Amino acid sequence: MKSRNHSNALLVELLIVIAFFMLSATVLLQVFAKARTLSAQAEVTAQAVAAAQSRADALYASEDPKTVLQQMGFALEGNEWVLREDGSTTVVTEEEAGDGFVHRTLTVADGAGKTLVTLPFSRWREVEP
Repeated sequence: MKSRNHSNALLVELLIVIAFFMLSATVLLQVFAKARTLSAQAEVTAQAVAAAQSRADALYASEDPKTVLQQMGFALEGNEWVLREDGSTTVVTEEEAGDGFVHRTLTVADGAGKTLVTLPFSRWREVEP
């Protein structure tokens, strides 16, 4: 009879160990899935920042920003230039100050409207009296 109790105890211990490893595997799979999702989001954000910086540099260097915006595919909506592509929206706003500076802001948002990057930049424009 003692050998039978011993084999039952061994079976219970084995089931506990198997359950522990199954639980550990489930947790690890969830961790790896979350890491993959975060990695994909980081890649999208990095690409958005690089594209925004490139566009901001082109706008800063141009003498005629409206033509450059049209060439990039932006459309004028109200007083903002908007470009919708690949689930993201890029908006360029422009504000002229009386001191000759033109203040522009380039904002990139994802499909849900969450702002990924905002790049403010200014350029001096000669003001005619």
